Amino acid sequence: MFPSSAHPGIRTAPIPSGWVQTGERWALWWNAREVAVVAPDGRPDVRLWMQGRKPWQSKSVRAASIAQGKRFAERWCAARLYPHLRLHEAVARLVDATLLYDVPSSATSLPPIERQQVRRLAEAGGPDIARIKQALEARRPLQAH
Repeated sequence: MFPSSAHPGIRTAPIPSGWVQTGERWALWWNAREVAVVAPDGRPDVRLWMQGRKPWQSKSVRAASIAQGKRFAERWCAARLYPHLRLHEAVARLVDATLLYDVPSSATSLPPIERQQVRRLAEAGGPDIARIKQALEARRPLQAH
């Protein structure tokens, strides 16, 4: 096997996530694969194709508009890809909405990758942060007034 540095073209493009538009076609990416496609097909409405985790969890329907198709695809796929979450949270995670997570205001000027890292750390460390703050407060010397 060759080291990955020997092949500079491997994994240079970012892995898509959320909605990605290509021409008139919209694709919803999750876990490095397309799980939904909304595309016009020459009629007044649009064609919608969706896929869940299992091969038999696929669906092809029509929608009145691109926006309606995207909303339907988000909810349908989120219910199948995140069955353990509430629908609102599952849709937010599927489309990578950062509105549900508390991102520090100082992190808004960071590049997208670093913002995502800050958000993930905030999600993972929420309960631990309070415990760490209490431990740090206990270690501080009492200040004289």
